[in-house]
Amino acid sequence: MSRLRVPSTPSWRAPRPRVVGLGALLWAGLVTGRIGWAQEGSPLPPTNAPRTAADTSTVRPAPIVTWGDLKGAAIGTGLAALAVPADGWVRSAVRRPEWQVLEGVQQLARAGNLWGDPTVLTLGTGMWIGGRLTGHPRVAQVGLRAFETIGVSGVITRVLKASIGRARPNHPPYDVWDVEFGRGWESARGDGAYEAMPSGHATAAFAFASAVSNEVALIAPAHARTVRLTTYGLATWTAYSRMHTDAHWLSDVVLGAAVGTVTGWAVTRWHATRPGNVIDRYLLGSAVVTPIVTPAPLGGTRVGVSLTWP
Repeated sequence: MSRLRVPSTPSWRAPRPRVVGLGALLWAGLVTGRIGWAQEGSPLPPTNAPRTAADTSTVRPAPIVTWGDLKGAAIGTGLAALAVPADGWVRSAVRRPEWQVLEGVQQLARAGNLWGDPTVLTLGTGMWIGGRLTGHPRVAQVGLRAFETIGVSGVITRVLKASIGRARPNHPPYDVWDVEFGRGWESARGDGAYEAMPSGHATAAFAFASAVSNEVALIAPAHARTVRLTTYGLATWTAYSRMHTDAHWLSDVVLGAAVGTVTGWAVTRWHATRPGNVIDRYLLGSAVVTPIVTPAPLGGTRVGVSLTWP
């Protein structure tokens, strides 16, 4: 396996203003441009009117991956590359002893880590299943989109982690440039010490934010801004928490955020331009709940339910 080792004297100083300015411009383009939606093949109109599954008059299927997705991925990768020279400096800042000993910050960091894993996956699954069983199809739809996006982005992140093989900041020699391509495949069976890039927690948190906020914008646009601010705010705190606990470098969480966000664009757009697709027919159809009461082999009674999914 090839090994990339740059002399262990990377830029541990604060990033240059020029770099910060370029990063800010790229980030502004990623967040405000909505490039995941404004692309050929996407039928979503610039309106606040919600769409329904039956509204197929202007819908034509969009590609699975569009130029907007590629542009978003390129910007995210560029931001991660720009962050690498600042990784050491940021780690030193968030790991300051006077900051680490604050119990309130420690509690919030633990909460941020839990939000990235397992809360977002549990919440998405619960919304999907719970919405189906309680007769709230919109809740189920939002939950399913989150579940799908977390799953797809998780696979992408797992492959990147194993392929890049970057050491975590809490692993000797604590070097920003400790990268060995392919090393993560072996680390995946152990302690994950060489699976730093990208952050899985950040990927999941931003995947949830992207999927939920985009889906809410389609079916309940009046709540879109609140949902977007809340979910992306929680995702950003998860990203910080991963650095606070020394599990990831800054560039790790930036790349994870990009993977999760772009995957959310792709998943929600795919469904929005294919109303009544086979996935939704099977996973969002009406479930038939049948009580089951049977005698137990050794006496007593077994009570359960049977779920029939169309």
